[in-house]
Order: sequence, then C-alpha cells, then structure tokens
Amino acid sequence: MKGRTKPSIVYGPVLSWRLGRSLGIDVVPPPKACTFDCIYCQLGRTVSKLSGPVEPRVRRDSVLGEVERTLDNVGPGSIDYITFSGSGEPTLDPELGSIIDGLKHQTDRPIAVLTNSSLVHRDDVRGSLARADLVVAKLDAPNQMLLEAINRPAEGILHEKIVEGLRMLKAEMSGRLALQMMFLRSTRSGAMNAERAMVDLLIRCADKIMPDEIQVNTPTRPPSEKYVEALEPPQLEAIAERFKDSFECVRVVSIRGVEGQPSAGILPVEEVEERCLSLIRRRPCGLEEIAAGLKLSREAVAKSLKALERRRKIVLVKYGGRAYFKISDDDG
Repeated sequence: MKGRTKPSIVYGPVLSWRLGRSLGIDVVPPPKACTFDCIYCQLGRTVSKLSGPVEPRVRRDSVLGEVERTLDNVGPGSIDYITFSGSGEPTLDPELGSIIDGLKHQTDRPIAVLTNSSLVHRDDVRGSLARADLVVAKLDAPNQMLLEAINRPAEGILHEKIVEGLRMLKAEMSGRLALQMMFLRSTRSGAMNAERAMVDLLIRCADKIMPDEIQVNTPTRPPSEKYVEALEPPQLEAIAERFKDSFECVRVVSIRGVEGQPSAGILPVEEVEERCLSLIRRRPCGLEEIAAGLKLSREAVAKSLKALERRRKIVLVKYGGRAYFKISDDDG
C-alpha cells in the first residue's frame, strides 16, 4: 500500500456560512492535535490531547509561500477570508501571530481564526489572536462540569480561565470577536447545554465577555460520538431569541444549498482528487459544497469522489438526512 500523501497546509476555498468563500490554513495538520476532544467533533477523536503550545508542525515561510501560490491561482478577489482552522487547535502553534503578520504584508484579505478558546488565558495566545480581523471563539459550556462532558479538555484547562481570557481578549483586540456556541442533546443525558438553566448561565458568561456577535449552532455533520443529537430548528431559534434580549447580533447556523459556481477550468484528475481529499481531511463534506467551494464541475468532483471511495481513501456517511464524505480509517 502506498503511504499517505502529506496534507497541504492551505486548503479550499471552502464555502462557509460564517465567512463566505474562505481559504483555510491548517497550521496543526493531521494527525489531529487539540486541547479538546469534543463529543460532537466532525473530525473524530483527538489523537494528541495537549495542554499548551508545542513546537510548530509547519514552517512560517512554507505557510506564506503556499498561501501566495494559492491566491495567485484562485485570484485574491474571489476570497472573502483567510481562515486559520482545520485539523487541530490553531493556537497550539506558537508562531500563529507571526504568520498572521506575514499574511497582512502579503494580502489585504481579512484574517480570521477559529479557536476553541482553551488557551486564551495565556498572554502570548491573546497577543496572537489580537492580530486577526475576526476571532470566532468557542464557548459551549457554562461551567466546568459541562466543559468536561462536552469538550473533554486536556488536564488543567478550566472554564473560569476561558471566560476571563475571552473577556481580556475582547478588551485587547481591535478586530471583531464572535462567540460560537454548539447546542446539542445526548441520548445518554438529555438536553445538556440546551437546558433552559444552562442557556441562562451561558448568557451570563457572554455578558462578561461582551462579544460583537453570538453564533448559535448545532451539529450538522457526523459527530465523534454516536450519542450526540442535534437540536431541531425551532429549538435553536428559541435559544437564539433568548440571547437577543442581551445582544444585538445573534446568528443561527443554517444548512444552505450551494449555487453553481464558475468552473476553475480543466484540471488533471490527480489534482482534482487531491483538492477534494484536502478538504475532506479537514471536515466531512457533501458533493455540492466541494464543487462550489473549489469552483469545479459537479461531474468532475463526483468522478473523483468515486475513485477515492474505490481506493478506500474516503467513505460515504449520512447524518441528519444529508450525505457526507469523510476520511476512511484506512487513510489515517
């Protein structure tokens, strides 16, 4: 069997409900390394659970060079955001701030970082995040008990430090701070953070932080644990209405259809397959969103996905009535 292809640092563009057409940067590429092991994570279980920044997995110059080449290929005007996200927690990379500085000299595209907020109590991490134009920070739990149940953090990560760190980050940054909350149920223990009392506690936490935006979410892709259940749209809307009593900007995630996109042109079959695989390694994806994000024809993408399935690189799974392709165990 051939060895697994080394994942690229830059992936996409991806169509994001939060950020439009987003070019992803994965500074902590597979295998999955994170400070959390969330029960709803679309990437499966955490391979390396870490409690703080580690030696960089990618070189700063490599990131900047790959971004520059990708922007030359797709056209910077077609990108709404350059986004740090992917296989692991971006703030584990101690060079995150330096990479953001380099990108700002390289392009005028706004920079976003998606973080699980676990390390924002650290001065160096806040200093890196404050360089971004937008930080989308996770806050799923209103207390330590639910942090342990939902996010399963590395040892030493405390809820009170997360909330205080986010409050400090908001005061120190000039860009926008969005809090994203993933509401869910469990077939084991019921409502979890969707319970009315828990929502009230999350509103109190958000009041301390005073973000620019609240993003109310529920799992829409296959979760790490089978006992995780998504909320129905009316339940999610009801939670959003509660937040609207305290915050002006409250958004609810919705699964949007994707419209046809201009073709990226004729590409070699191997390149189409690698682009598809690069996206799927970061999150389970549907056929339509892959085609739209990469500006490739539906037919070309479907052909590549079938070929990747035959070689057992990816598998087709269904969740919430939708079909997604995800990395197979054989490829890991």
